[in-house]
Amino acid sequence: MNHSMSIAIIGAGPSGLSAADTLRQLGYRHITIFEKNSRVGGKVHSVSSPAGVVEMGAVLASAECELVLGLARRLSIPLLPYPAQQRYLDAQGQRHDALSWLQLSYPLAQIQEAIRCYAAVLTQFADLSQDDSLIVHEDLLLSLDRFADKYGFTPVAELARSMLVGFGYGYIETVPALYYMKLLAWLFKPDAQGGLVAGDFYMFPTGFQSLWEAVASEHQVQLGAAVTELRRTSDPEGRIVLTINGQEQHSFDAVIIAAPLHTLKDFMQLTEEEHSLFSQLKSTRYIVSAFAADGLETGEFLFLPENGHAAGIGHMNAWANRNPAVPVYLGWQTAAWTSTVAELEQYLANDVSAQGGALKQTVLRQEWDYFPHVDAAEIRADYFARIERLQGQGGICFVGSALNFETVEHSARQARALVQRCFGTQAQCNNSQ
Repeated sequence: MNHSMSIAIIGAGPSGLSAADTLRQLGYRHITIFEKNSRVGGKVHSVSSPAGVVEMGAVLASAECELVLGLARRLSIPLLPYPAQQRYLDAQGQRHDALSWLQLSYPLAQIQEAIRCYAAVLTQFADLSQDDSLIVHEDLLLSLDRFADKYGFTPVAELARSMLVGFGYGYIETVPALYYMKLLAWLFKPDAQGGLVAGDFYMFPTGFQSLWEAVASEHQVQLGAAVTELRRTSDPEGRIVLTINGQEQHSFDAVIIAAPLHTLKDFMQLTEEEHSLFSQLKSTRYIVSAFAADGLETGEFLFLPENGHAAGIGHMNAWANRNPAVPVYLGWQTAAWTSTVAELEQYLANDVSAQGGALKQTVLRQEWDYFPHVDAAEIRADYFARIERLQGQGGICFVGSALNFETVEHSARQARALVQRCFGTQAQCNNSQ
């Protein structure tokens, strides 16, 4: 390791900040993080309001989030169990817990057998908890509905449908099970009696973003610093030159790119292989709305399974209120790219009205280009292995959710693992450290 080398990180979201934190632990000190926005956190975006902190990006941390929860403990960021109970709405507008909702469609014996099969699948594919996706079982390239049918746990997959769509991950008929199975074990756990229990989740009273602000405080972060050009030089030292905001130029020994891979063409000349790989990424249009409403129940996290199919695109997939004293809700929509803001607002109003409520005002609205992923054909063609071969070439590394899965924890773990491989004692990337 050459601890004197200068390293730039592009992006101060969980991936970029986790990369910086890992470099610091390895002994590197010349690290500069460039963030184009006026805040750190990326898709973790906490907004202060009269109703308290509103999470316009990531909301929860699962008990399985060892990296995120470890950072919170180290940096003394407070945590509380998420207080709102999960409920599922049926077609008649009645609320259910998980088991009673399943019993609307499946006999108890079939549910119990599905849970048994689900437990077996979690054991069989336990290696999905690893920090990358380089080893892929062929069956995981099936869409989740087909994968669940093959392995006998369709009722569990149907229970997860509105949660997965509500969390911005598309539809279980189209997305490879490889992605969903990284999250499913966090959502539902088989218990010792053959039943199914919800996972444990935590919230940050000071805002999820406060965790990443605390990480950033230990590093040199330049906000409002958009990288407008990355130029690979041909000098013997292989320095990389970054242009910031079209003016300042800085050169570095290595660069870690934590910006969305499908946006890199905007500021760097991609190689043929980079262009081939990054142009294959797909994403979803994901809308988070904080809205005030009368007539809705409070103190619950409500999933709307009827909207969890492609025909329901634009409708609310879930909403939540964690403070019964304040009738302000967070709502989540997966939207068509062609839908207007007015149309999405009307979907929200109609969904609230259908539950006997009245939309008063949308207080905040955040749109995300979310869940970068590739189809089964690209994964089968060694997509992740091809990106791995790029890591470290010319001093450039890539981190982010596209290389694992779009949760804070998975993105951060991928960055940590990549930095340990490429900059650790036994560097294994395609560089010359």
